Amino acid sequence: MAFFALAALLAACYLPNNFKAEVRLGRNGDFGLRYIGELVWAPLYRDIQQHRLKADEIPQKVADIQQDLARDPKFKTIESLGDGRFKVDYEREGHLNATGLVTFVRRNAIILAIHATPDGRITIDGNTLKPSDAQSATTMGLDVKGEFRVVTDAVVLEHNATTVKPFGRYLLYIWTIQNAFSPAPHFVMQREGAWPVSPQEHQ
Repeated sequence: MAFFALAALLAACYLPNNFKAEVRLGRNGDFGLRYIGELVWAPLYRDIQQHRLKADEIPQKVADIQQDLARDPKFKTIESLGDGRFKVDYEREGHLNATGLVTFVRRNAIILAIHATPDGRITIDGNTLKPSDAQSATTMGLDVKGEFRVVTDAVVLEHNATTVKPFGRYLLYIWTIQNAFSPAPHFVMQREGAWPVSPQEHQ
């Protein structure tokens, strides 16, 4: 039954595992994003587990995924670990405009999104699995473990971090992801300067 339950979940997505990821956010919207760890291309993992592929077909499938990821030069290294799993090192820096959006891995396969809105807020949200999908993934041997961190000196409005620690003049927000059932990271900060009041604050 788990194979069928994962049909939609594994249609076209990456899952993170054994990772350390960090976002650095400046008060002005400057950002840095780093991800070191595994990415599991779920469709290939599923096909290998279900013996849908011949042994001589797998190397080409792996090469295709590596080539696809390598189209983004922000991936510094991409190493196959077998079974559709890849060890990667990804690094990106930039500045968010008033309506900027940054996604990792990409917009059609989001693990993490950083979104700016015209009221001056910047929101970070991690993608999450529904409990039923998390159970199915775990049954198939897929897991999601790692640590996500946000470093900032901005005014923080919301967060669900596991731990908050001082880090010089900054604060360090840490999420410990123990498994596929762990809550997805959520974080909201306010940029410096004058910004329009959000519609919700008029209600």
